[in-house]
Amino acid sequence: MKRKDAEAKPKTKAKRHGVKFCPRCGSTNVFWASGLPQLWSVWECRDCGYRGPLILEDGKLAAKLREEYLKRIARKR
Repeated sequence: MKRKDAEAKPKTKAKRHGVKFCPRCGSTNVFWASGLPQLWSVWECRDCGYRGPLILEDGKLAAKLREEYLKRIARKR
């Protein structure tokens, strides 16, 4: 059963905490390279192939990186 005061609050856009972004292309398609949390220091991007210890959590920076990455890919074609 829902509480009435919870229903009365206006819904706001929630921030996405914990979202990981690739530092090369800005994609959210990043996972632990081995699939195991024991090797937490190695990440892999399934869009651009990046493998490394660095990962972004800043969505604004990731959006800029993604835009630049897509432009770079378009120029190579």
